[in-house]
Amino acid sequence: MKILDSIVEIWQRKPIQNVLSKYKTYSFGLPGYSLEYIQYALNWILEQEDVNFRGRPKSKQKEINQILQKCKVKSPSNRAGSQLAISLFCNITLGVHPVQAFIRANLDVLPVKRARGAV
Repeated sequence: MKILDSIVEIWQRKPIQNVLSKYKTYSFGLPGYSLEYIQYALNWILEQEDVNFRGRPKSKQKEINQILQKCKVKSPSNRAGSQLAISLFCNITLGVHPVQAFIRANLDVLPVKRARGAV
């Protein structure tokens, strides 16, 4: 949950170095990339999602709002495009299998497509 909290703080435009200082002890010993790498990469990706955003169906927005609310995540203004990515992380935190969370976010999951007959 602390890693999700750190991602949300970056999403809410808090300075990365401040967030890293606050959460670095929680990420000690975790496998994978460093928290610093994750924070900088996600910051860029989330910004791109906002820039590229052109809208979504009301039903999908309602679903995203419900997921964010379950995780007690407040969406900052002008971050509508990146809400979907944050909802994916929230879903995983809530116990949804990562592949299922990707599918709910309408992201391509090649093994699932292959299972359905895609080449």
